[in-house]
Amino acid sequence: IQAMTAVALTRTGAVSSGTLENDAPMAKSAAPADVERLSRMMRDGFDPIWRLLRRLGVSADAADDAAQEVFMVAARRIHEIEAGSEQSYLYGTALRVAKSHHRRQASSSARHVPLDESRLSASTSPEQALDQRQRLALLDDALGDLDQDERSVFVLFEIEGMTLTEIAELLDIPRGTTASRLRRARARFVRAVAARKRGSRG
Repeated sequence: IQAMTAVALTRTGAVSSGTLENDAPMAKSAAPADVERLSRMMRDGFDPIWRLLRRLGVSADAADDAAQEVFMVAARRIHEIEAGSEQSYLYGTALRVAKSHHRRQASSSARHVPLDESRLSASTSPEQALDQRQRLALLDDALGDLDQDERSVFVLFEIEGMTLTEIAELLDIPRGTTASRLRRARARFVRAVAARKRGSRG
């Protein structure tokens, strides 16, 4: 974490072109408070952001780079992130990074790669690990049936536990639109899971 923080706070041009066109150049040096703040954000948030990116459809082999990209952006904009809004800022950045990665992915098949089992708890038993991998694979596969707008709202509400109002503010869309997307996403997700369960029984 410390090494990644140092890199994030000293490199320029670290974010892939086209991800966030309005990013200002990052300063060459950073105050100790900024280093500590970003280090804390990465320590507490890297794994949750990694999982969020996977649920948003970023492929397993690109998730590490995408998560680092999120924190590179945070490093460049550290002075603009209000105290207490770090998670919201990281979530919003992750949404944009995920969209950028989707545009660069060669095919939609990458969205159906199962979640990396290495992210499971080290204390998980083999039986629990197998069950979790199967559930995560089903979740990831079913989420792949949603379009990106529906998927974003569904993941943020059903998995990340955000409210409709919070999601609407994060996505900068009306609350009614957020609710409509969630209803469509839920219906499509239920159908996708049911179809896959019927297929597995078959």
